[in-house]
Amino acid sequence: MPTEMPREAVRQQASNCRWVVLTASFFSFVAYAIVFQLVPPLLGGLQAEFGVNDAQAGLLMSMAVVPGIILALPAGLFMNRYGFRSLGFLSTVSVAVGSLTTALANDFLTALLGRFILGVGGTFLIVGSPTIIPQWFSHRELGKAMGIYGTNMPLAIIIAFPTATVLSQNFGWRCPFYVGGAVSLVAALVFVVTVREGPLKGEPRPMKLSDFKRAVGSSEVWKASLIWLFFETTTIGFLTWAPRLFERFKGLEPLYASLLASVVMYSAVFFVPLFGWASDKVGRRRPFIVAGSISMALTLISIAYANDVGLFFSVFALGISAAAIPPLAMAVVAESLPPRLSGTGFGIVTLCQNVGITLSAPLAGYFLQTTQSLLLTFLGLSLFALAGAITGLTIRTR
Repeated sequence: MPTEMPREAVRQQASNCRWVVLTASFFSFVAYAIVFQLVPPLLGGLQAEFGVNDAQAGLLMSMAVVPGIILALPAGLFMNRYGFRSLGFLSTVSVAVGSLTTALANDFLTALLGRFILGVGGTFLIVGSPTIIPQWFSHRELGKAMGIYGTNMPLAIIIAFPTATVLSQNFGWRCPFYVGGAVSLVAALVFVVTVREGPLKGEPRPMKLSDFKRAVGSSEVWKASLIWLFFETTTIGFLTWAPRLFERFKGLEPLYASLLASVVMYSAVFFVPLFGWASDKVGRRRPFIVAGSISMALTLISIAYANDVGLFFSVFALGISAAAIPPLAMAVVAESLPPRLSGTGFGIVTLCQNVGITLSAPLAGYFLQTTQSLLLTFLGLSLFALAGAITGLTIRTR
């Protein structure tokens, strides 16, 4: 009995610590995601301030993910070598610096520079945050943990869209970026105090060439990453332009248009962890990914035709459909590699994710500018969701 109590105490302490670590990592990512998502509800003010067209305005979203295309794989290698705690604090501070740079911009190039700085910090957070999860949670709990973690972007959008609209209407478009910078600094402080590497990571050791080849050569990691690419192209394209599209084609007021666009995330906040939990229970990932991707394509088309209450429920349904992808695609990556190599795996995910985001805003802006049609713009985005479904069918994971 005397020897059992200390073991139980250590086990209980580890159990409590993992949720604290997950929460702090989650907070840092949410701070980044809020600043990232401030642009869509502010597009009108930003275009008026800097005199840019729809396609050019989309660069404010794309520039925040360009660093991820360049740095995703190196960031993964740094995470494998130095751990998330060593780099996460500086990354969160970089998010704050990027937000404040955009707030202070007097020309479009400086605003783009701020978004680029944001993207540098965001890249390390996007790669690093999910690597900490398999260090603290076993495979049988990965779906649940990734599901909770996967609510980060939906929650950020729920906060960012209406908050940015209200602040900009009362204090100008710069105010939301000042607030985003302050929130990021608080998140950096919480992060450095609480986040630690997990017990399942194993002893740190230099990465061998064979380890790198194993991580980069995993077909399952690349398939899950392509699903992320198609998912991000679809969802970010929708979220970036939905407020403007609802104003222009549905005749909605700016605040209501932003609130309606964020409805997709309200449903996702509840259903992302639910799908993660359900996937753990049934022991399967692929059916959720395929069904969710197909349903996203169908609901996008229904949004173009819907009005009033029907429009609300169509956007809500899009959120339910999209909720199936994040936790399960991330779980596929985490299950395909040991925790010590997960940095490289999530680096590949981040690379593909950022390619998708980079394409999404300008591409949706191009669809809109060339067709001047809500239906054709959403139809173009739905093709990427269908591509995600086709890729999901090839996954060997259960």
